[in-house]
Amino acid sequence: MDYSASASRTPRRSASAGGAAGPTLTIAANGDSPYRIVVPERSHPVVAHAARELQSFLAQISGVALPILRESEAGAGPALLVGPSRRAGKAVPAAALAGLKEDGVLIRAAGDDVALLGQNARGQLYSVYVLLERFLGVRFLARDCTVVPRRDPLTLPRMDYAYSPPFIYRETLYYDSFESVIAARQRLNGAYTRCDETVGGRIIIHPYGHSFAQLVPPDQYFQDHPEYFSLLSGRRTNATVHGQLCLSNPDVLRIATAQVLQWIEQRPEVSIPDVSQNDGEGTCECDQCLAVVKEEDSQHGPILRFVNAIAEVVAQKHPGKWIETLAYAYSIRPPALTRPRDNVIIRLCHAGCYFHGVDGCEAGANFAACLDRWRRLAARLFIWHYATNFHHYLAPNPNLDALAADIKYYAAHGVRGLMVQANYQCPGGELAELRQYLASQLMWDPDRDPATIRLEFCGGYYGPAAGDVLDYLALMDRAARSPDVHASGAWDPQRTVAPEFVAEGLQILTRARARADTSEIANRVSRGLLSLWYMQLAYPDRYGLAAPDSARLLHEFKAVAQANQVNFIGEGFSGENMPRWLAQAEARCGKAP
Repeated sequence: MDYSASASRTPRRSASAGGAAGPTLTIAANGDSPYRIVVPERSHPVVAHAARELQSFLAQISGVALPILRESEAGAGPALLVGPSRRAGKAVPAAALAGLKEDGVLIRAAGDDVALLGQNARGQLYSVYVLLERFLGVRFLARDCTVVPRRDPLTLPRMDYAYSPPFIYRETLYYDSFESVIAARQRLNGAYTRCDETVGGRIIIHPYGHSFAQLVPPDQYFQDHPEYFSLLSGRRTNATVHGQLCLSNPDVLRIATAQVLQWIEQRPEVSIPDVSQNDGEGTCECDQCLAVVKEEDSQHGPILRFVNAIAEVVAQKHPGKWIETLAYAYSIRPPALTRPRDNVIIRLCHAGCYFHGVDGCEAGANFAACLDRWRRLAARLFIWHYATNFHHYLAPNPNLDALAADIKYYAAHGVRGLMVQANYQCPGGELAELRQYLASQLMWDPDRDPATIRLEFCGGYYGPAAGDVLDYLALMDRAARSPDVHASGAWDPQRTVAPEFVAEGLQILTRARARADTSEIANRVSRGLLSLWYMQLAYPDRYGLAAPDSARLLHEFKAVAQANQVNFIGEGFSGENMPRWLAQAEARCGKAP
């Protein structure tokens, strides 16, 4: 399937695209090509990988494998110039590259050559993927699905294209986004990806949030120095959830600063050390901490003063490093007086409605106000966005419209980094592949049309079943529009999923599976059915599962879940919880004959 028409949109903001300055470039035709892929004499490992990726996909598109040659071997014939060679430098003035921002790409035709360059190592690789997507219709839909259209002849326009993404940090915490191959192709660069130097590396944040207990470990300090930890109802606590540090204590600052410096020295690859509150509540109630809270009119006041003091030392000893801190739960409101230092990143944690989005109902109003204030204070504002039901990974979650709207909202309001957290513990959460693709596409280019993204995903991923799956997505959209139904964090899905939704959804997806023309597509649709089966098996009375049918349905649910390594029902830290849930369900339903 060829989606090239949807890929030829006008680039946004820093991008520019010249129209055709003459006839198109014929890269290959009738099984032959005058082109070669030219790389510099000596180059970063990412250039070699980018050249191989370009060679592989062009061969799949045209049937012709272009040779990869160093510049000294290439001769004078037409070339695709990958990396900063002398020849590419003649095609692209240094000023053009200087105009790119982090991870930016530049693709320019000069004579019969095409130069593919980037602002950094990742941008260099991304220039190849953007060429393949935007101009040749390749779609990197999921870990298990790439759409590659065949073209003969294979032609390219005489393009002059430059683009820098608005989000410099792009991460989706879906399990299947961690593998380096799909992460790089979807232009994800976050800490959970396995992107090494060959694909341009990643932005490493360490620890990954909630780091107070690692900065000043209670098991090391609490017995002799309980005053280092938060005072709650007259007693100091060593809890690492619903317990914090006493941030006004100078010894706590000294120990935490030394720990951050040690992390940087031990792991120089870490881009952003984290200095953030523990999970839960538990703020310190000592007189000194409360005085700062009152002065700043915010619980983030003590946090930001503490973080700024550490960031000042880091700036002196390790310029170029950033310190991240969460604005989370009780601390999302910015302080009245203290501003983040220039090397401090505020990562604001999502507190809006999943179904209606930040700007779609009153539930997100406070969060939107905090976002607006933080973006005026912080040099860099990142967002930690929640996108799943953390107690019920498989339950229907009609947030597709809101997820797209929120990503666009963040881009329009100055956010520089975004992580979308979902079912990170195993594959196969409810519509995880679609959400991962939708989020990654919009993080790279928020101006893209979400409906077009859905269409290209479903067409490529579900083949002949795409129309029915799109009908199911439309059913989800209608369910999300109810002004009286809101959701965030973790909730009882019985409250948000109507029996009529499950009944109609089962009809649509059962029909979709019947249309599948391969076992692979049938399995993909079955993964979608898991969410509706889950509701029936978990709440049989509400969703019309008759007792005689329950054992058979559980048997099918179990087979699909195990075949797809769906090992978690919800977020948990005690190991896989699907086997336990299945055992409980078998006790209720019995085993299939």
